[in-house]
Amino acid sequence: MTGPLKKTLNWDVSAGDDPALAVACAILLALTLLAAALFVSGSSRPGIDFSCFWGAGTMALEGHAATAYDWQQLRQLLIQLQPITHAPYSYDQTPVPYFYPPVFFLVLAPLALLPFWIAFGVWSAAKLLCWLLVVHAIRPRSAAMLLALAAPPVFFDFIAGQSALLAASLLGGILLTLDRRPLLSGFLLALLIFKPQYGVLLPFVLIATKRWSVFFTASLVAPALILVTGVIFGWDTFKGFHEAATFAATQFHLSGALPWYKLQSNYGLFRSAGLGYGPAMSLHIAIAWACAIWVLIMWRRRVSSAVQAASLLAATPLISPYFAIYDMPILAIALAFLMNANMDEGIAPGSNRGVFRIGVGIVFILGYAFPLVLWPVGPFMCASVIAIILMRYRYRAASAASPAAPLRKPASV
Repeated sequence: MTGPLKKTLNWDVSAGDDPALAVACAILLALTLLAAALFVSGSSRPGIDFSCFWGAGTMALEGHAATAYDWQQLRQLLIQLQPITHAPYSYDQTPVPYFYPPVFFLVLAPLALLPFWIAFGVWSAAKLLCWLLVVHAIRPRSAAMLLALAAPPVFFDFIAGQSALLAASLLGGILLTLDRRPLLSGFLLALLIFKPQYGVLLPFVLIATKRWSVFFTASLVAPALILVTGVIFGWDTFKGFHEAATFAATQFHLSGALPWYKLQSNYGLFRSAGLGYGPAMSLHIAIAWACAIWVLIMWRRRVSSAVQAASLLAATPLISPYFAIYDMPILAIALAFLMNANMDEGIAPGSNRGVFRIGVGIVFILGYAFPLVLWPVGPFMCASVIAIILMRYRYRAASAASPAAPLRKPASV
């Protein structure tokens, strides 16, 4: 590809771009936008999960933030204030409970000042902007942007109106600024308290790598956010959150009130396979510990910061038992980091290109297949990204052993 088109698209094979993969992602993105248009033009409406955010914010504005954790009261409010039906869902038949940490009210209350559809549009535009800024900061190439937008979980997050894109953007921003702006990184880590399962590995990594500035900044900012939340919305919100979280864990992890296929974790996979709570949770915890140890090993070794970041991102959904399909955009951030890995370590751009294509293909196929198979595909998506990292690491070791292909010193992200 030469001339003005190449300049416009900013595809450069020498910089590690893969034009064929970029074209495939552009086609998939076009098909995804078509599917979204068909979804909206039909009887269905987007934003079913955002409705509980908006309703909770409304209750907070009315001075009753703690009642947002009571599903019956939240449901009645949604029926009164939100007449649009999210077919085929019904608030009477399909509960959409709210059990986010109270700090999230700091975001939801301002959104609730707006009518539902305007608030939904502002919310969607804001998290997409954060997503694109972080992806661009990781790798300012058109191929990376197309991959990040075409990833199936991004579509699921948008349709539901969920918060995964915002959480993944925060996690990507934390990893980008660990060394260059540690205070900012710590501040972003504290903000991730609104979706804590995304940051469960980070404290261990910070301690293992002695990044104390990030650790202590987060340790100071997070309590400050909790204090502000308690003062503004009342301390009873924390009691309501505890009760709601306990109820959700009981319903989701024990009784199966939530279909197992909606839990895109190893726990959900094992429960879908017929295992009981004890064996499924035990296996999940064992795998989670193995993943955590692997991540710490990667962060202690001399590999590029891009590979280290990708390892943490790929392992994170395997730690918590509660991850949904719309939480998987985190893997697109991991893939964006991996697109930088070869250039960081002086490996030829064409090396491992086939492995990367296969891995991305598996992630995308599993994502698009989820609505059809209704099975926990998340662990397999994570395993595909981890396989790319391991194959890349193996190739790096082989390259290091070859005197004709010396490696550059790992660069920072």
